[in-house]
Amino acid sequence: MRFDETQIPEMDEVVPMPESSGKPDPKKAKEIKQFTHGEALTNCRLDPSGKYVFAGAEDFGVYRWEIETGEKVVYRGAHDSWVRRIDFSSDGKQVLTSGWDGRVVVWDVQPETIQTVELPVEQTESEDASEPVEPKVELVVDKPVRSVEAHRGFSRWVHAGPNGKYIATCGNDKIIKLWDARRWKLKKEFVGHGRHPYAVMIHPDGESLVSEDLMGEIFVWNAKTGQRTRELKSVMTGFDNKFQADMGGARDMAFNADGSLLGCAGITNVVNSFAGQQDPIICVVDWATKEISSHLRTKSNSAGVAWGVRFHPEGFVVGAMGNQNGKGTVEFWSLADEEASESAAPKEEAAGCDDHAAPEEPVEEKKPREIKPFHVVEVNKPVRGIDFTEDGRRFVIACSDGSLRVYAM
Repeated sequence: MRFDETQIPEMDEVVPMPESSGKPDPKKAKEIKQFTHGEALTNCRLDPSGKYVFAGAEDFGVYRWEIETGEKVVYRGAHDSWVRRIDFSSDGKQVLTSGWDGRVVVWDVQPETIQTVELPVEQTESEDASEPVEPKVELVVDKPVRSVEAHRGFSRWVHAGPNGKYIATCGNDKIIKLWDARRWKLKKEFVGHGRHPYAVMIHPDGESLVSEDLMGEIFVWNAKTGQRTRELKSVMTGFDNKFQADMGGARDMAFNADGSLLGCAGITNVVNSFAGQQDPIICVVDWATKEISSHLRTKSNSAGVAWGVRFHPEGFVVGAMGNQNGKGTVEFWSLADEEASESAAPKEEAAGCDDHAAPEEPVEEKKPREIKPFHVVEVNKPVRGIDFTEDGRRFVIACSDGSLRVYAM
């Protein structure tokens, strides 16, 4: 298999955005680089230093690009199915990958040994056979630090906790697992999901976990006792009438920096999921109340999947969409608009104290707010993953055509 790389524009033409250029502005988002791969990408993550971006692909490989130079390294040989999730150890030195083969694999972000492998030369009819063809090479890492048979069936998710002590995984065996991060010894199992859990995160305070399954059910767990402390029913599920199957679950999940908000990206209103006939949606959970406070909808209401969600350092929410029309979007929502509208709502004056006052009416359950994006970046291919640099000035997206694109804003 041959891989190539392109850059938009040339590397030496890219001028880093100066620190004094003001706050990151989504409306100024511009593609500055692009790397290409021979197979569709499934997700992407920036390492904590912002130097490298890692991506999984449908050819079962994991790939690392150095953003400034474009150097590409192949991590392979440990997975024999799609890699659906990438995360990093708390110190940023190791990258964790989980795949549909049930494994979680640990790699060094900067391996001591990288092999240079010569690829087979393919002579085309237009080339003169008497002229030597310069061989192509690729940089390869084929020895992981560790490979763990984490789950029976798909290993759908891996997440390293903020304190460096624990790693959480989930899979098609319907079990949430908490592992000792240093020795990879299983510490605790969390059982209760009736259908496959798609995602699990350790809260930034390290005291609790949150998971979501195929039916859109969100469970909050006590990390120490393993007890389920809260259950939320989201709209992120549906029944596919054509295939007579339930479809749903979080395609991505993320906390904001202080852990006060949780974002879950996925689908709702399913008609025919395999044909892309469902609506993308991002549900935002208020962690203090453990209630779904907002539904983030696309601007165009186009059918598709919300593949990614991130909370930007400036406070807005960013989503990565793959649309039914074969294109994609990166969309930006402001939760400040929601807060402003709530605070602007008139408040009823408190009734005076009266021993014979009528009993209070039952409080109607508060429905999540429906919020539209304030800005949309159009992409010519479905977007399957998104991540930001720590300062929020650049973001990367992984696309279904094998392209990895870097934006500045």
